[in-house]
Amino acid sequence: MLILAFETSCDDSAAALLDDDGVVAEAVATQAEHGGYGGVVPEIASRLHMSTLPGLVDDVLVSAGTEIGEVDAFAATAGPGLVGSLLVGLSWAKAAAWAGGRPFLGINHLSAHLHIHYMSESPVRFPAVALLISGGHTGIFRMDSWRECILLGSTRDDAAGEAFDKTARLMGLGYPGGSVIEDLARRGDRSAVDLPRPLADPSLPEFSFSGLKTAVRLQWEAGADPADLAASFQQVVVDILADKLMYQAEECGAVTVMAAGGVCANGPLRSRLSLECSDRGIDLRLPEKRYATDNAVMVAMAARAVLDAGYPASSKLSCNAFSRWEGERLTALVDPEGA
Repeated sequence: MLILAFETSCDDSAAALLDDDGVVAEAVATQAEHGGYGGVVPEIASRLHMSTLPGLVDDVLVSAGTEIGEVDAFAATAGPGLVGSLLVGLSWAKAAAWAGGRPFLGINHLSAHLHIHYMSESPVRFPAVALLISGGHTGIFRMDSWRECILLGSTRDDAAGEAFDKTARLMGLGYPGGSVIEDLARRGDRSAVDLPRPLADPSLPEFSFSGLKTAVRLQWEAGADPADLAASFQQVVVDILADKLMYQAEECGAVTVMAAGGVCANGPLRSRLSLECSDRGIDLRLPEKRYATDNAVMVAMAARAVLDAGYPASSKLSCNAFSRWEGERLTALVDPEGA
C-alpha cells in the first residue's frame, strides 16, 4: 500500500510516500523567510506552501519512481496549526483522493507526532506514557494502544517550544529558538542564574512556562550573562519535563516512554530521559532528530495506523482545518466517514 502524505501546519512544507516497508521518499522545504520576524507570519507561510508543495510532490514521486495514479491513499494534517497553512496540504490531499477515487485521511497533528514511532523495527509495547512537546503544545498522554491515547495534562499557558522561541527572541538569538539556546547553553553554567520552576510538582501533569519566560526577561534586563542565562533556562525546562514524565510513567506502570515533537531534539533532554529510563528498565522511544520537528513521514505513519486498524479508515471530504485541539482522547483520524 502506497500512502502519500502532506504536512503544512506551520512553516515547513513536507511530502512523504510510505509503503508496507517504510519510507519510500520524502521532501521538506523549510521557510527561512520568517527568520527576520522573530516568528512565523501566517500569511507568508500559507503563500509559500502554495508555491512549494506541488514541486515537493513531484520530487517525491520521481524519487520513488512512481506516479500519482499508483498511490492508494492520501493523507494530510488537518490541525491543530495555522489554518491558512493547513488548508494548502488538506486541499491538495482531498483533491487528489477525490480525483483518483482513493481514501482521504485528515490527520490530527498531535497524534501524528506520536505516530513517528508506529513503524519502529520493534513494536511499541503498552501501556506507555508519551510526552508531546511540539512548538505550540506540551502535554503528557497515557497510551494503552495506538487507538487509546488519553490526555493526562497539558500546559496552562505557553508551551515549552514557545518558551524556547520567545527566550531566544528576547536575547536576540533569532528564530527558531531551540537549537540556538542549546548551542549558547553549552558555554554557560546551568546553576548560575536563579530561576523559578512553575508547577514543578512532578505529580501534577500540567505545565506553565509563562512565568519562567518573564523571569528570564527580568534577569536579562538585570545584565545576566547570556550563556549562563541560556543554560539555567534550559535546565529548568528539562527538569520539569523529565520529572513529570517519569512520575507519570511510574504511576501508570508504563513499560514504554515515548517523546515526540521539536523540543525532544534537545540534547540534554534526550540524555536525561535516556538515563532515567535506563535506571528504571523502561523502553525509551525518541525520534531521530530530523523527525522531531514537523514532517510528512509522521502523518503518513498515522494514516497507516488508521488503515491497519480498519473501519472507519477515511475522513469526510468536508473535513476542515482547525487551529486548536481540545479534548481528552486523542485520535489520529479527523472526521471519519460513517461517524
